[in-house]
Amino acid sequence: MARKALLRRISFYADLDDADQQVIMQLEGREQRFEKNSEIVDAGQELDSVLIVKEGWAIRYKSLEDGRRQVLNVLLPGDMFDLQVLVAAEADHSVKTVTSMTGLSVRPSVFRRLLTESGKLTLAFWWMQVQEEAFLREQIVRNGQQTARERIGHFLLELHRRVQIAGQGTRDGFRAPLTQTVIADALGLTPIHTNRVLRQLERDGLVERTNGWIQFKDAARLAEISQFDPAYFHLDAFRLRLGRE
Repeated sequence: MARKALLRRISFYADLDDADQQVIMQLEGREQRFEKNSEIVDAGQELDSVLIVKEGWAIRYKSLEDGRRQVLNVLLPGDMFDLQVLVAAEADHSVKTVTSMTGLSVRPSVFRRLLTESGKLTLAFWWMQVQEEAFLREQIVRNGQQTARERIGHFLLELHRRVQIAGQGTRDGFRAPLTQTVIADALGLTPIHTNRVLRQLERDGLVERTNGWIQFKDAARLAEISQFDPAYFHLDAFRLRLGRE
């Protein structure tokens, strides 16, 4: 259920009691299913709900008039969009699925009421947004200052950690249903250059790719090369260990 995915996500930011969990599990909404490569939100579209991802992946992006695209971030199970509906009528970006996806559509009035039910829930959602902003800051630094090799390594390590938070993947790998074009558009690269760097990472014994599965062969070395420091996830404050002490 989308509610369970959301509950798992926000539980990383607050110790929710049974009453708080019940508020989430009883959240009113309409389940929706979207096919792969479906445009869920178009820039300029009037927004009428917040969507919570239950299953599947999507991308948030902006396009230029000539068709060039910048992928802003990747949406995973437990993520929400668009909270912008709470303060604005029109979307200033687009959202497209990269796999088939199911989600829970929640009216703004229902979501506002949820935020008044519990101080812990409000704090959890606030921290969730702090983390989203941190991801965007990393995206700016990654694309503005890092080499292609560093960008791709950093991006893969970030996705892996996020997939773990969503309760998927393994300690050393995850399934990434992203085309090289999507990765290139996220990192300001060309698909050809992205392919070349990924192949080099494989030759260097850092990652292995098999049918969409990314296996880290030397995650510590890749993190060093990419200058990946997960502190920007802001999870240590909540004693999260992701399987490690």
